[in-house]
Amino acid sequence: MASVTVTSCWKSLLLVALMGLPGLGTKVQISWTGRVTAGSPTTFTCSSNCFPNCIYTWSFKASTVNGSTLTWTPDGLDDTVKLHCTVFNPQTGVYTSTDTIVEITNQISVQVSPLNTVPSLNQSLNLICHDARFGDPQGLSDLVWYKDGQEVTLRENMWLQQNNLTLHFDSLLPSDAGFYQCQTYLPTSQTTVVSLGYLLSYDQWNVSISGPDTVFPGQLSEFTCLTSCTLNVECTVRWEFRGGFPVGTYFSVHKNEVKWTPSLPGTFQNFTCIAENKAAGRSAEATKMVEVKDIPISGSEAMQLSGLFAGILSLGMWVLLGWALETVYLYSL
Repeated sequence: MASVTVTSCWKSLLLVALMGLPGLGTKVQISWTGRVTAGSPTTFTCSSNCFPNCIYTWSFKASTVNGSTLTWTPDGLDDTVKLHCTVFNPQTGVYTSTDTIVEITNQISVQVSPLNTVPSLNQSLNLICHDARFGDPQGLSDLVWYKDGQEVTLRENMWLQQNNLTLHFDSLLPSDAGFYQCQTYLPTSQTTVVSLGYLLSYDQWNVSISGPDTVFPGQLSEFTCLTSCTLNVECTVRWEFRGGFPVGTYFSVHKNEVKWTPSLPGTFQNFTCIAENKAAGRSAEATKMVEVKDIPISGSEAMQLSGLFAGILSLGMWVLLGWALETVYLYSL
């Protein structure tokens, strides 16, 4: 469980999360310093223009705590938490409240070693409990491994190495597939933290990008990232533009779709779609190179130009014929 400490002191904090009600009434705000990290205590302050003897109450994670400040150490089980602060003015009998969503960074995760190793049946695999805060992983202690929420039971050809930091599989079996996490005790904050997990699966995601390979200035083109994983359930999608951001008169990104109206002919643009599940430690990507060519001549434009050329040619023939007749006439005189 996360540890909670409440004090009544006021601190000068740098980050204002959310302002309360505007106008002449009571204003409430929640503020804190820096980013909120699993395993590290963070002090949140609820402040207002309410005075004197106003009563402050915090509500979060089904808990209620009194006091103007709240010190909380996340345990890694949540990636976001909603904080709610209510201020009561006993003189007016008025309650005023505000809330904010706090994003939590978890720097402890389960990873394959070496990185980018693809799990395969009947092959060996190492899962490591990695702490991004320290280069030396020995800072983790009392480490316990979990699979699908249950403590791992070691079987034959499967063991722990490096003071439990590594979970080794000598030969992967179909039954080894699952969601792995590690739990460790951090003596500096005297709290237990559960890591981000890794989904061990033998089914690899397929990612591709649909859309034209050739585009033209002034013409809107659409590109869609197609994935075998279910968007916003198994994975999320983000775009990268390696080699430079698309140049044009219009550009938009909405989830797995990109719309672009280029403006520079004779250039190339790379679109990279990345499907990922950070909590599960999985990702896959695809890249598409698109060429921007000069504006082509349409069929109707070609017909118009053909007609214009024929008209010019016809006019030229009449001019030549007139010149020839005039020459013959002059010679006959």
